[in-house]
Amino acid sequence: MNKSFFRKVGFGLSVNEKIPGNPLDWAIDQISIIPDLNWKGPIYSLEEMMNYHAEYNYTDRRVLRQSFKNSRKEYKRAKKLLKYKTGHYYFEPLWMSIRQNEALNGSSPVFHRFLHFWGNHFAIQKKNSMYSYDVGPYHREVITPSMLKNIEDLVYNVTISWAMIHNLDNSKSIGPNSPRAFKNMDRGKSANLNENHGRELLELHTVSPSAGYDQEDVINMSKVMSGWMHRIPKMSSKIHKKEENVPVRFIEEYHDSGPFKILGKKYIESFGTKAAKSMLRKVIKDLVRHPSCIEFISHKLCNHFVTQNPSSEIVNPVINAWKKSEGDLKSIHTEVIKQAYKYSSLKKFQQPETWFIQFIKMGGIKYFPNNFDYDFKTMISREKDQIRRICRNLGQLPFRPLQPNGWSDYEEDWLSPELLFRRIGVLNKIKDKGKFKHIDNEYLNEILKRNFDNSKEIISFLKNISDDEKIIALFSSKWMLKT
Repeated sequence: MNKSFFRKVGFGLSVNEKIPGNPLDWAIDQISIIPDLNWKGPIYSLEEMMNYHAEYNYTDRRVLRQSFKNSRKEYKRAKKLLKYKTGHYYFEPLWMSIRQNEALNGSSPVFHRFLHFWGNHFAIQKKNSMYSYDVGPYHREVITPSMLKNIEDLVYNVTISWAMIHNLDNSKSIGPNSPRAFKNMDRGKSANLNENHGRELLELHTVSPSAGYDQEDVINMSKVMSGWMHRIPKMSSKIHKKEENVPVRFIEEYHDSGPFKILGKKYIESFGTKAAKSMLRKVIKDLVRHPSCIEFISHKLCNHFVTQNPSSEIVNPVINAWKKSEGDLKSIHTEVIKQAYKYSSLKKFQQPETWFIQFIKMGGIKYFPNNFDYDFKTMISREKDQIRRICRNLGQLPFRPLQPNGWSDYEEDWLSPELLFRRIGVLNKIKDKGKFKHIDNEYLNEILKRNFDNSKEIISFLKNISDDEKIIALFSSKWMLKT
């Protein structure tokens, strides 16, 4: 058995864990239920976070900028206090601590590896402070409960989620043949169809460009999406904070009723709210059953969990599981796990955050703060912010991808002298804080015993390295970087 499997689909094994007798059962059992949270600190719901986000946006835009328009210095001071009051600097470190705590200390690290994958696949970009207020609850309340359902449910729930609607500006979209468009026309106003959501639903979330869609497909997909909004249509010139904090709902007045033609299939008119909602469901169902979608995401899963640029021999079983189960996510995930086990000898370069969580777990390193309480009056402490700062230093803040297709899963994007030196720098900083003191030769051997098949080769490599540098050498070695 290749023990790298425990790092391919999870985060490795700590010295306190036994090596599972049946690794496949160990992994597959973890994707069968949604695990309870291990986190004992504070946690906030999407509804609560919408209130914080609304207060931050409204107060900044409608109060502070007006009150201090003649004093940039006073405005900056007032905005700083507003950021404390609304947890602007607090929530992202909290989300990251919860995320990594579950990966390290939760009962189902394999489940969380898949959650990390889907969170990156349905990426939310760094926009309007969403990384602080919205992305954590989006991962926890939208993606997580969908992971035991069908891929259709996952795509649908993500598509109409508050985070995605806001991220892709769908609330600003007006169907060109909608009642609102005709009203605007009568008033001499424009009615613009926003194509962001329709384009990314096709390009990044489902079929990919390999499906051969064209601009008309994007336009029609955007028309199907028109009407899904999280804002109150302005009824007067008076703006209220509530307009910043509205759950997503379908507003028929903004919807283009069709008919639509997407990827060669015609969809009839969708008059009425019920019909329009059903139309979106039908389109998504067809998209996730499209051969290009099945191949695109199956390849992406194998590229992440098995090896870079996986062969058709590796990907085809996942494609077949998708088709046979009609998109059941548990079936798809199970087949990915089986391929990762079967081809566990193939190497895959690990993204920075995954590598970081793995060496923290394997080394038994304690670095979470004792509590995560916050007074909402001052800057968050460096202790509470250390995880975010480490990930920023490594070049991968998980809630702030630089591109709409998420963080890269390709070695060439991470294998540079600078990024490798940053990993070594993180190891040295943790060492300087005394976090590696408990790792003697006996402890090191236990790490190797559970996580590496070539332990003799690694021991030989470490033999001529001083004891206090061995752990740095191991965790920055090629055997650690490529699982």
